[in-house]
Amino acid sequence: MRVLSVVGRTVWAAVVLALVAAVVVLAGRVPADSAAPRAAAPVEVPPAPSVLVCPGPLRLATEQDGTDADYDPAFDPSPVDATSLLGAVTSRRGDEQPAPAAGTRLGDGAAALAVAPAVEGGVAGASGVQGPVVLRAEPTGDAPPWLAGALAWRAGTGDLRGLAAASCQRPAPRTWLVGGSTALGASARLVLLNPGATPASVTLRVWGPSGALELAGAPEYLVVPGEEEVVLLEGVAAEQPHMVVEVTAQGGLVAAYLQDSRTDGLVPAGVDLVTGSAPPATTQVVPAVAVDDGGDALVRLLAPGEEDAVVDVVLLGPDGVVRLPGAEGIGLRAGEVLDMPLDGLEPGDYTVVVTADVPVVAGAAVTRVGEPEEEGDDPPVERAWSPSVAPGTEGPVALPGDVPARLVLGAVPGPAASTGSAVATVEALDAAGAVLERREVRVGAGSSVTLPLDELEGGRPAALVVRTEDAHLAWAVVLDAGDAISVVAPVAQQGDAPAVPVTVR
Repeated sequence: MRVLSVVGRTVWAAVVLALVAAVVVLAGRVPADSAAPRAAAPVEVPPAPSVLVCPGPLRLATEQDGTDADYDPAFDPSPVDATSLLGAVTSRRGDEQPAPAAGTRLGDGAAALAVAPAVEGGVAGASGVQGPVVLRAEPTGDAPPWLAGALAWRAGTGDLRGLAAASCQRPAPRTWLVGGSTALGASARLVLLNPGATPASVTLRVWGPSGALELAGAPEYLVVPGEEEVVLLEGVAAEQPHMVVEVTAQGGLVAAYLQDSRTDGLVPAGVDLVTGSAPPATTQVVPAVAVDDGGDALVRLLAPGEEDAVVDVVLLGPDGVVRLPGAEGIGLRAGEVLDMPLDGLEPGDYTVVVTADVPVVAGAAVTRVGEPEEEGDDPPVERAWSPSVAPGTEGPVALPGDVPARLVLGAVPGPAASTGSAVATVEALDAAGAVLERREVRVGAGSSVTLPLDELEGGRPAALVVRTEDAHLAWAVVLDAGDAISVVAPVAQQGDAPAVPVTVR
């Protein structure tokens, strides 16, 4: 019986091995239909809300943690006569109804303003803004809502005398700030804002006239949710007469802007906010460069890659293309920031077009000399930065305050419409969101057109909506009080939510 038991177990083991081998062979011959991926099917993604972050009022440089800079804390952080006005606008996007929007203070989430739209759009404003504000509009249809905001800050006395205005920015993983200086008498106050729910690790890269800079201290900063981080660049990259800053965020999205303020001894020498320029590309377009008698203008360039660039700079004026001596075939060494003066221009509003053989970033600045406070004093200087923008951008722009303003549109030469001109529809909205006037504007290819907003029906509007189907049209708004000037550039609207292909396995 013992022998039969052993034999039985041996036979059973052989049968099991044979069955396993058969299963393996069959698995290799028969396709596994259940594991085969099914055809990808498009899945509609619901539209996301539109979120923008607006800068707070300007501040004098004070001691900041994490820097080597030391400032007298007796200075008041803001001039006593300063005013800060925030505007927000939503508008109809195609056949979609304009969406309501709300603004809350970054940090504590307290209400700052609310936009209740009418048929065409909604406009709201707030004065005495003390800090950054987050604007948010929920979708009302199948596309993200059109939303814009802007801060207008102005002081008549002190080191920050002047006008500074900027559009509210969309949080992003990367921002290019083309402007600012840390030369003697200059302050470059970088502000990083995190409106999200997760911490963001931010890395800075800074370039100057001699190339990429080795920053004093660690180039990384942690920006916690709902907070701002301020970096005085004069403390980490001192004595740079012109600079470009790249802000890269991981773990969350941040909005970034740069406060550029300067003094010449005891005389104010210009103040403005530098906002994000278009990312590196072989063509850059900078709109609304306002040149006047007695002032200066320049275009700032950087090839941030490893290759040197050959750059051409042309200007689009009211009478067509303007070519300046020495502005073509410019040798731009990789990593070195170059300020090219725009000398010899007639007064007027221009669009700057930069073309290069490798990707570059660009921005432009104008300076304007004001009237001295007393006889014998040096006159104060006002400054305005214009970022490069993506041609073809359309959407609203908020215009807080009552500073005289004008819309500047430029048509970049290229294969435009058969008429040889770019066309835009401009809608002027009043403080209640109603349309004051709707006007079609034609811009000849290779030229710029200026539309004074005070000449529209109903006077200066509280907001504009620019609609265009021409990918060659670039525009921005100049706020010009004579002795004070700034530029409000459009921010690209959030795109439609695409249908995402999903594969089920």
